[in-house]
Amino acid sequence: MRTVHFRSLSIAAIAVLTFAGSVTAQEKPSGLLNTLEVQQLVKRAEPGDNARLATHFTALAERYTAEAKRHTSMAQSFVGNPTRNFGTGTSTHCKQLANLNTQSATELRELASYHQELESGTTATPPAAGARFEGGAGAPAPTDQELNAMAAKASTPADHRALEEYFLMLAKRYTAEATEHATTANIYRGTRIAQAAVYFDNLVRLSKDAAKEATAAAEMHKQLASVGR
Repeated sequence: MRTVHFRSLSIAAIAVLTFAGSVTAQEKPSGLLNTLEVQQLVKRAEPGDNARLATHFTALAERYTAEAKRHTSMAQSFVGNPTRNFGTGTSTHCKQLANLNTQSATELRELASYHQELESGTTATPPAAGARFEGGAGAPAPTDQELNAMAAKASTPADHRALEEYFLMLAKRYTAEATEHATTANIYRGTRIAQAAVYFDNLVRLSKDAAKEATAAAEMHKQLASVGR
């Protein structure tokens, strides 16, 4: 039973990694910004920024619409799966995903219209559900090249606030990793391979140190953003 269960999990993991790899390999649609660029433009709000944001949110809406269609198609395919319980249950999940994708696409189009109105000089009311997308939700993470470019030219308060957000996000991730490693270390203690706990204890230390450095970097950019006001 354990062997079969492990094999099932392995197959599922491979499927997820394969899907993630295919998404990463896709060329970024024209006009789509990364998370830092979105945060930067929202906070800077200079002439022309709203036009770029409108284009980004429109491109993101199209991506969510495509995902909704994909999940709808998958839901229909799972219904025909010979394993009834598996097929029916997964079909329901895919339908729910399609509905959520469609809802996100609608919110993004409203947000795009909002920024188009701002760009034209019209007084506009932001959509209630737009805050998460203005915070970078759904946008791809910045590449190494994009991060290096931003670090090299960071000079405005908006630049430094965007980098502050990046390092805070990084600190949060490292802190979560430290917690995971500590849990794993405790599992190994008292077993026949208790020495493995030492390895994970070291990972805890490294992750905590990384979180500390990321937090310090975020604080530095926070101060630089205040100086530039």
